[in-house]
Amino acid sequence: MAKKSKETSTPLVFSLVFFILTTIAFGVMWYLAYSDQQTYIDAKAKAEKDLANVRNSAREAELLARVYRLYMGVEIDPEDKTTIANESKPGDKIAAELTKLNAAMAKKLGVADAGALPDDFKFWTTDANNKANAPPAEGLADQIGKLGKKDIAYKAAEDERESYKKQIEGMKVAAKSLADVQKKFQAEIDKMPTQFKDELKKVTDGFDNRTKLYQAAEKAANDKIAQVTEERDRLERQVGKLKERITQLEDNNQILQVEVSKVKGGKESFAFEEPQGKILRKLPEGVVEINLGSTAGVRPGLTFTVLPTDFPEKGRQSRMRMLRVPDGRGGYKSVESFVPKGSIEVYEVVGPTLSLARIQPGTELDPIRDGIAVGDLLYNSVWRKGVADHIALIGIFDINGDGADDIESVVRDLTKMGIPVDAYYDMKNRKWVGQVTERTRYIVEGYKPITSGNDPLIEEKTKLLGAIDKAVTEGRQKGVTTVDFRDFFGRMGYKFRLDVSDDKINQATGPYISNVGVGAMPPSP
Repeated sequence: MAKKSKETSTPLVFSLVFFILTTIAFGVMWYLAYSDQQTYIDAKAKAEKDLANVRNSAREAELLARVYRLYMGVEIDPEDKTTIANESKPGDKIAAELTKLNAAMAKKLGVADAGALPDDFKFWTTDANNKANAPPAEGLADQIGKLGKKDIAYKAAEDERESYKKQIEGMKVAAKSLADVQKKFQAEIDKMPTQFKDELKKVTDGFDNRTKLYQAAEKAANDKIAQVTEERDRLERQVGKLKERITQLEDNNQILQVEVSKVKGGKESFAFEEPQGKILRKLPEGVVEINLGSTAGVRPGLTFTVLPTDFPEKGRQSRMRMLRVPDGRGGYKSVESFVPKGSIEVYEVVGPTLSLARIQPGTELDPIRDGIAVGDLLYNSVWRKGVADHIALIGIFDINGDGADDIESVVRDLTKMGIPVDAYYDMKNRKWVGQVTERTRYIVEGYKPITSGNDPLIEEKTKLLGAIDKAVTEGRQKGVTTVDFRDFFGRMGYKFRLDVSDDKINQATGPYISNVGVGAMPPSP
């Protein structure tokens, strides 16, 4: 019986030991999981707080930019007046900035304070509660325009003065003529009867009276001309001061636009350099499943750059490779380039969180050792779940290396993906088609004409390059970031050739050079 009892207790002991060990293991695992979760929650709360601070700074800078535009009377955004009217509060940033502007204007015009400004320049003030009044219908530029119209009044005064001078000169000639006649007939007059002398005296007295009237009119006209001249000189001095103030305000506005751009864009051109999804499954014939679908606003044609799972920790430097590319002179050169694992293009949206995509041929540099795999991350420089940045295009976009500008195809492809193209630069007519606005985030620069010392078209190409640079500068002054198309397309999975030769670029430029054929104009975005 003792032996049987021992055999019966052995399994019980093993079961008890297993239960205790299992309980300890699960307790440790639960503790570690909870600790990691708390760390993630704290990091998320800090990131949300930082994001709120950045958004508040961007909103404040945007309000100040609107104040400057309305004060100057330069209407760029029709929402400026509505936004300022809705956002104004007693003692806020808008009222403070408006008070500074009026004080600076008073100082420039040489008056005691903002309350002593001329009525024409009290067009936007604050009320008794230190709240900005409703935005003005006319700004500083409109007041300057009105001053310019006063030149017409000055011209009329000048004409009137000349007319008076001519009349007075005529009267002087007539008076001299009469005096000569009087001298000639003085002897005869003395011989005439007294009655005739009286009649003649009436005529001469009347003429003298009219002469006095003309002399009085001449003096009044001269006084009026002197007064108008003095007023004109005063206004010209005032206009000079206002022009200096406008220049200062334009400089301040440009600085403010740059600050707004910094708040929008951060330290890097691409602030949203973060994964948008990942590869769920790899199917035959280069097809993959991704975890993005209709809920995220995915459309067929949308492309992504594919990068490994450790890319967020290692950064872009981990994907920099030395590549051999044509040097444009028949040889090759080594260039350090960013190389993703590949790129994919969505061809079917299956459900709210599922889509099918194809690996784009030729985008996997090393399919065997570094090809696209399950778990890889998806990136797009301008597309985020349900949102896409607005862009503009400028330059030559020969994406397949055939010597023709493919901007028409690029606009069509980007629009199909859901990426808004606000404008493109018409290089034939040297102007923007569409409009680069504050909503435009990037100006994407394509190839530019290639020049050399013996190029017969160097003068025309130089003019075209100058027009392109001017258009880009105008965009930068609005706070729009400029990016190279190679970097831009490389970050969104859009397929293009890197090895386009200089000859092909110049061939694509040909239709936009005067007297060198006519190129097909791309459609409106």
